[in-house]
Amino acid sequence: MKISIIIPVYNVEAYIMDCLQSVVAQTYSKNIECIIVDDCTPDNCCAIIERFIGEYSGNVEFKLLHHNVNRGLSAARNTGIDAATGEYIYFLDSDDEITPDCIE
Repeated sequence: MKISIIIPVYNVEAYIMDCLQSVVAQTYSKNIECIIVDDCTPDNCCAIIERFIGEYSGNVEFKLLHHNVNRGLSAARNTGIDAATGEYIYFLDSDDEITPDCIE
């Protein structure tokens, strides 16, 4: 079973690394895709995310998508839904973390 985790990103530079670390720390590691949607964030989130994805080697499949203009949280979530291939979708706010057993 594939799980899609959708993370809209806007102005969360101080929190995004902890958020991503909580995704890769999941005890359910069979088939997770993490879709990150950049909603034209004005900070360095995208650089942090790109570096994290580039250095990561594990079971989570990452996709980073970009909006051309800021469209808001709902639009970012809808972009993630459109790109999702999982049987289930989990929405994670980019300034939050999930417990290691959350997806399991």
